Amino acid sequence: MLLNVCYYLVIMTTMKHNVLPISQRPFPEEPAWIHEASFLMEAGTRSLKTETTYRSGLRLLADWLQHFRKAEYSLEDPWPLSPQNLSTAVILNFRNWLLSNRSVSTTTTYMAAVVGYLHYLDGQDALPQGVQLGKLQRQMSRRQVERNQAETVIDMDHARQEIPQIIRYYDQLPLPPENDKYNRRLSLLRDRALVKTLYSTAARISEVVALNRHNVDNGRAQYATIIGKGNKPRTIFVRDYARQAIVRYLAERSDSNPALFVSHSRNSLDARLSKTSAHNIVKRAVRAMKLNASISAHDFRHYRATQLLREGMPLEVVQEYLGHSDVSTTRNIYAPVLGVHIVAEWLDNIDIPPDQAAFNTEFDVEL
Repeated sequence: MLLNVCYYLVIMTTMKHNVLPISQRPFPEEPAWIHEASFLMEAGTRSLKTETTYRSGLRLLADWLQHFRKAEYSLEDPWPLSPQNLSTAVILNFRNWLLSNRSVSTTTTYMAAVVGYLHYLDGQDALPQGVQLGKLQRQMSRRQVERNQAETVIDMDHARQEIPQIIRYYDQLPLPPENDKYNRRLSLLRDRALVKTLYSTAARISEVVALNRHNVDNGRAQYATIIGKGNKPRTIFVRDYARQAIVRYLAERSDSNPALFVSHSRNSLDARLSKTSAHNIVKRAVRAMKLNASISAHDFRHYRATQLLREGMPLEVVQEYLGHSDVSTTRNIYAPVLGVHIVAEWLDNIDIPPDQAAFNTEFDVEL
C-alpha cells in the first residue's frame, strides 16, 4: 500500500511538467475520473507498470472526450470527470480513434484500462446507464475480427515499405542555424536521432525512450544492453547512421538529464521524452508525407524484421535481433510475409503470361 502511494506521488510530480497528449493542456492535479484512484489501486496490486499504463489510458480517454467535445464533455469540465455521460457507442468511437492514432498494442492496453474501469464501476453500482458491458465486449470482439480481415499482415507489410520516408522527412526539414526559445533546432536534431534509432535497433518504443546517454556511450557505442519485455536483458544494435545522429543531438544539449531523448517543449523542463510524444513524432511525419495512417512507431520494428528476412538473414538471427525469447514467435509473425515474398520471386522467374501460354498451346496442336 505504501509503495503504491509513493509511486502515485512520483507520477503526479512528474505529470506537472507534462501536457495532455491531445489538447496539450497542463496535466490537472486531480485524477481523470471519479473512483479512478481506487480502481488503479486494485490494478496496481498486479503490477505498478499496469497501474501507470491504465492511468495513461483513462487520462487519454478524458482528454479525447473533452478536446473533441464528445458526449457533452468540454474543456471547461474540471477533473475528476463523472462517467455518467459515457455510453457504449462513445467508448467504441474512442477505440476506433485509438486504432487510427495509436499502435494495436497500445489500443489493446488502453481499452483494457477503460473496460476494467467500467467493470469496477459496475461493482460499485455506479455504471453509467448508457453502457452495456456485454454489448461493448461483443462489439469490440467483432470489430477486431473485421479489422484483422480488412487489414491483414500482408496489407500492412505493403504500407510499412514507406517507413524510410519518415526518416527522409526529418532529414530534409531545414535545420535552423541557431536554437530559439521554442528549441526548434534541438527538437529537430532529437527527432532525427529518434527515428534513426528506431530504425537501427528495431526496438520497442518503450525501450527506446527508456535509453540513457550512458547506455549508448553518448553515441559512441555500437550496441547497448537494455532490459526488454518480461524484464529480460537483451542487446540492441546502434548502427553508424544512428550514432552520428545521436552525437549531433547530444552535442547541443545543455541539460543534465541522463535520458537519451528528452522533451524540449517550454513546459517540460527537459523531462524524459514520453512514449506518447515519441509516437507523435512518427505520426507527424506520417501525416506530412501522406503515408498510410495506420503506420506507428512500432511498425519500424516489423519493417526491419521483414526487410532483413528478405535480404537472407536467418530466422534465428532475426529472433536475436528482435529479442524474441522463442524463435517460433518470430516465425509465426513473419512467416506469412516471407512466404509471399518467396512465391512472388518464383513467379517472377517462371510465370507464363496467358497470351504466351495460349501461343504455346496452339503451336503444340499444329504439330
